[in-house]
Amino acid sequence: MARTKHFATKSRSDANASSSQAAGPTTVRHRWRCQQTNPTTSPATGGRRPRRARQAMPRGSQKKPYRYKPGTVALREIRHFQKQTNLLIPAASFIRQVRSITHALAPPQINRWTAEALVALQEAAEDYLVGLFSDSMLCAIHARRVTLMRKDFELARRLGGKGRPW
Repeated sequence: MARTKHFATKSRSDANASSSQAAGPTTVRHRWRCQQTNPTTSPATGGRRPRRARQAMPRGSQKKPYRYKPGTVALREIRHFQKQTNLLIPAASFIRQVRSITHALAPPQINRWTAEALVALQEAAEDYLVGLFSDSMLCAIHARRVTLMRKDFELARRLGGKGRPW
């Protein structure tokens, strides 16, 4: 049956070609040539390309992980850290830094720290840093930016009167 269709299609195209040669060029011949040169167009669609059919994805394929909108996770982390009361800087590295600064700047007789003094120093340092970051963020927002830059920290320190800004 497929063979019969093939012969019927071929004989129809041959008939169109022979009739067009005898009567001159017609639109049928043009459509037939267009179809031969560009297989994506067809006479049924008027020479236009058909829309691409969507490929069906198998149900068992891996599902994409859910992504939150930009900024959602950052706001969640801000709320999380604002609720916490524990210290943010690791204690061991902070104590190591305090001892190295003490060894470099203090006289050799002062080399011991009590645990309470180290904790108080760490809380004061973290409080200063959080305030400096918030003031710097206000400077960046005032400059119509959302990215913190060095000049924001310098301006915040200069306006706050805390140390040299450079």
